[in-house]
Amino acid sequence: MTADEIWAEVLEVIRGELNEPSYKTWFEPTFPLELTDAGEFVIGVHNEFARSWLEDRYSQLVTSALRQVLGADVRARIIVDPRAGGDAEGSSDSAPIETPELVHTEAVVTEATSGSDFDPKYNFDTFVVGESNEFARNAALAVAEQPGLKYNPLFIWGGPGLGKTHLLQAIGNYVSENFPSKKVLFVTSEQFMNDFVNSINTKTQDSFRKKYRSVDVLLIDDIQFIENKLGIQEQFFHTFNELRQRGKAVVLASDRSPRDMNMEERYSSRLASGLPADIQPPSFETRLAILRQLTELQGIRFEDSALAFIAERSTPNIREMEGAVFRVIAYRELSKKEVVDLEMVEKVTRDIFPDRSHRPIPITSIQNEVCKYYGVSKSELISSKRSQAIVYPRQIAMYLAREITDLSLPKIGNEFGGRDHTTVMHAEAKIRKLMKSDREVYNQVQQLTSSIRQHA
Repeated sequence: MTADEIWAEVLEVIRGELNEPSYKTWFEPTFPLELTDAGEFVIGVHNEFARSWLEDRYSQLVTSALRQVLGADVRARIIVDPRAGGDAEGSSDSAPIETPELVHTEAVVTEATSGSDFDPKYNFDTFVVGESNEFARNAALAVAEQPGLKYNPLFIWGGPGLGKTHLLQAIGNYVSENFPSKKVLFVTSEQFMNDFVNSINTKTQDSFRKKYRSVDVLLIDDIQFIENKLGIQEQFFHTFNELRQRGKAVVLASDRSPRDMNMEERYSSRLASGLPADIQPPSFETRLAILRQLTELQGIRFEDSALAFIAERSTPNIREMEGAVFRVIAYRELSKKEVVDLEMVEKVTRDIFPDRSHRPIPITSIQNEVCKYYGVSKSELISSKRSQAIVYPRQIAMYLAREITDLSLPKIGNEFGGRDHTTVMHAEAKIRKLMKSDREVYNQVQQLTSSIRQHA
């Protein structure tokens, strides 16, 4: 096989593991150079930014795909090829460079989000207010009521699982419902980055600018991921400045304050120039109120003592509380019981809530226990293989990582061979659904949770 033929087959494998925008952004512009006698497959890219990104996020996926195609261990080496006309001297922080050799592909930059794209369950009515989040909630509502006129930008920050995404979505839902003529766009920083790089590769920068600079309200989640990426930061702040100058609203969410983000002072000061609003961990009373609302929305009756037990034992991470409730609901449906009592909750959550003295569980512990349980190797678990014998354990591991760690969706995806965050979301939803209908799946998750807690 020639290098071109090998790479064509490798790309087919990789394409099956990623969503279309990520594939088009990062892999369509690549090109094979050679398979060396030393067992290295050399891949060319057009600039240093692309090389650094592929090595950091997708090196395991590429190596696994090469092994699958060639049936042998081959190392992938990604280089900036001067023949492509890229900037071989550019730093890893610089933006991708447009080159005449880039293949024109159909742009994936789309129009601004419509109101129907927001999750209706995330609104201001369903956001439970307590002392820990009242300030951020009120600020978000003020922005939604007067977009661009109040607190611009609004910068919401706090730990994982505390409701930042809920507030961004609530703003989107409110504006879409009450100001239907306004364009509202909600994206993650990862999507912003992919859209920008794709616009360079496909020569559709005008479409990118139109998408992000023609909106009335721009909502970006996990903005901290643009740290250490000067090219992306520069593009973001061009958009940021233009929207503010035109009186349009910008709302950002992050896991840390603007001043704690690793970026130049001129950028961090602009993030803090509006209103930074932090969300603190919820009190016991707020956690209990959140649980009451959640169980009411699910239409499941929990005894007061059962809810109090979950609220008392859980960490401040709301996502962990919700995970515990959904597991209890799954057990209830499998056991055909009408009411969830304290005994049931104690039994089901015995291995969910960690001892407060325990250190955080690393994702490698989850992967190792899942591999041991299902008899697969770590390399297979994070590989591009799509057989059911590998996909199912991988989805179980992603579900557990989502439930018992504080890692974000992109970080979990990165730990599984550089997969996109939507793959993690799909795995979480699928396993949660299976647990409600298949007792064997439920038992497996319970056993794995117990084993992970014991060996972490």
